[in-house]
Amino acid sequence: MAENTLFNFSIPELGQRGDKIANVFTRDKAEFISYGYPEETAASIISQTETLKEFPSDEFYEGEQRMATHEKNVARETLQNLLLDLRNRAQLVYGINSVDYKAFSLGRLADLNDNEMVQRALHVSQVASVRLDKLAEKMVTQETLDTILDGRSNLDDAIDKQATAITRRREKKIERLRLANSLYKLISELSGVGKLIWKNKNEAYYLDYVIYGSNKAMAEQTETPEVETE
Repeated sequence: MAENTLFNFSIPELGQRGDKIANVFTRDKAEFISYGYPEETAASIISQTETLKEFPSDEFYEGEQRMATHEKNVARETLQNLLLDLRNRAQLVYGINSVDYKAFSLGRLADLNDNEMVQRALHVSQVASVRLDKLAEKMVTQETLDTILDGRSNLDDAIDKQATAITRRREKKIERLRLANSLYKLISELSGVGKLIWKNKNEAYYLDYVIYGSNKAMAEQTETPEVETE
């Protein structure tokens, strides 16, 4: 589990414990009321538990992030191929050692990061735009440059979408953990009160609350757990 959780079992397991504490609280509500807990506490437990259960998992937001990254990678590859095509044509027009060709700065495109690629595409289109008369020899036109600028815009947008997906995943993970911690605090508090209520009075009911003090999954609980002595 993440370091900022208050428990060391899974969030789905926490949801099951929420269901259980709601049931036993309803059964024992008269006793809890005598300790100052309103009857509506059961509804609060149920509501928090259902909210947590319905909250999308980190895997859901990871999937969104992966899709955004894939779309960004596709946009980058498309733009890079457009620039490589222009590079080939510019080489044929000017020659690889010419000052005009070097002005394009079209070397080592694969080494550029995404933001650098966006900036390089703008630079290339600006350099080419004043050389269209000569570049026309190899079929480079304003339409060619417009296509590059469209590819640049697509990559720029895709970078933003990827960043948004990464941030959204991080925020939702924090939100989910906050919901889980809030539910755990309530479960833990009610479990402690439940044990006080039934200690030395009803062993079976007492053991219902001891389960919530365990770090084991509910499915791993033994049929006859030992009674706490404190």
